[in-house]
Amino acid sequence: MKPGKVEQKRLARRSEIILAARACFEEKGLHGTTMAFVAERAGLSVGQLYRIFESKEEIIEVIVAEIISARVETMIAYNNDLNQDLNLKARLLAGAQSRPDGDKRDDYLLMEVTAESTRNPRLLEILKRADERLKVEGSKIIRDNHPEFDEAQINVISEFVATLTEGSLYRQGIQRDFVYKEEMSSFYKKIFEFIFVK
Repeated sequence: MKPGKVEQKRLARRSEIILAARACFEEKGLHGTTMAFVAERAGLSVGQLYRIFESKEEIIEVIVAEIISARVETMIAYNNDLNQDLNLKARLLAGAQSRPDGDKRDDYLLMEVTAESTRNPRLLEILKRADERLKVEGSKIIRDNHPEFDEAQINVISEFVATLTEGSLYRQGIQRDFVYKEEMSSFYKKIFEFIFVK
């Protein structure tokens, strides 16, 4: 059933707020962004904003969920052509191929949310749920390709892939001029082939 006009307007307003919040987080950082800044950027009063979102954390939760949903969809889609995906993932992690700007912004925001989660238990819970969703989907791919692996092995591999991915993104931020990108790409691909290819 299609949402009514009022609900459509509310959903559109909600999307505008999310876009405004993303822009504010990018410009002012997570800590420097207030609900007043988000409301102003969205063209709303603070009261109107609070009628839609109770807190900044609730906005962050929606943004993190959107980022993770997009990544899960990509993971599932690429699983159909695993060799291409492994090569692309290896090149992206090594910095041998540029990531789309939107992905980079998402990476930086997730890093900032992670840092802030050390002081904010609600953000930590948001990240734990997002992490669990990624691991569940990644574990399905590992399990399909390696039915001989037990749950402990699958969990260890999932954690290793998460650590490798997040660590690589962090390293790319500080090692932009690293000269051995092609060699790193080749190394990552060998690791991924061992993990994901039957």
